[in-house]
Amino acid sequence: MTDSPLFELDRVSVDFKTSKTTVHAVHQVCLKGYKGKTLGVVGESGSGKSTLAKALLQLERISSGEIFFQNSSISSANKQSIRKLRRHMQLIFQDPDSTLNPRQTAGWHLNEVFSVHFPKLSKKERQETTESILETVHLDPTLLNRYHFELSGGQKQRLIIARALILSPSLMVLDEPLSSLDATLRKSILLLLKELQIKTQMGYLFITHDLSTLGAIADTVAVMYRGSVLECAPTNELYSSPTHPYTQSLLSCIPVADPHLEKKRKPLFLPATRPPLPTGTGCLFAHRCPLAKGLCYTQEPTFSGTTHTVACHYAQEAAALTGGCRGCNT
Repeated sequence: MTDSPLFELDRVSVDFKTSKTTVHAVHQVCLKGYKGKTLGVVGESGSGKSTLAKALLQLERISSGEIFFQNSSISSANKQSIRKLRRHMQLIFQDPDSTLNPRQTAGWHLNEVFSVHFPKLSKKERQETTESILETVHLDPTLLNRYHFELSGGQKQRLIIARALILSPSLMVLDEPLSSLDATLRKSILLLLKELQIKTQMGYLFITHDLSTLGAIADTVAVMYRGSVLECAPTNELYSSPTHPYTQSLLSCIPVADPHLEKKRKPLFLPATRPPLPTGTGCLFAHRCPLAKGLCYTQEPTFSGTTHTVACHYAQEAAALTGGCRGCNT
């Protein structure tokens, strides 16, 4: 990739202190996202995905590291700078109901954006812009007079996307945007997001639990576990040659329609409950990993690989034996 990143997280950590301990919600994460590309972040609940997104959007202050957006550091930005910055960075939530005012119409939610960010626009200009954006997200203008409880799940999500598009953002962060929709609506929203990305060259940070959905939209996938990125690779490489045992276990959970193929699979099962965090400097995943050995409990693994990076002693040992890490250009 020769283009400069749209955003970059350089060894970013987010810690929360309690009366008894410090929780490392995000730990030393390094990621890059590009214009017109989708960076997918996947992991189980509590892995730090949403906290990472909030840190990028400056909704959560980082404890250490550096965040860059359009080649400028934003880690120490003041409130005024952050307000201007958020016109270029928009967030699509998991549940549209949580972001819509039940006492107001769909049209009011769009007009609110104009009132805050473009107060000098005339009524005619607002109407023309609104009609253009509604056409872009495939919504009928007659829906503007309806309240949010009169809209379907897909219409609500399209309304939220339309509201974000008014500001013409460079980056859109999508936090589980499809989880509340049925299969048909998921496909239509995914197609819409792809269409918008091609048209506007927006960069996406797509957060989800669903690896099958992520494979349909992401260019690169980062796998998170307990605040850390364990593996990161181009989507095709990650899905065809998963290297980290945790990634392998996640991919083995994707349903297969053919029962004969399902029988041939050898899923890598993990304990249903997560053990306490290790107290030493070993791998965070060691106490759950079926392949863990002595070194995994005493020494934290470092990242290896180029386009396909992984933090795993087992994977690095396999790479040394085969002359290269699976899926990496090493």
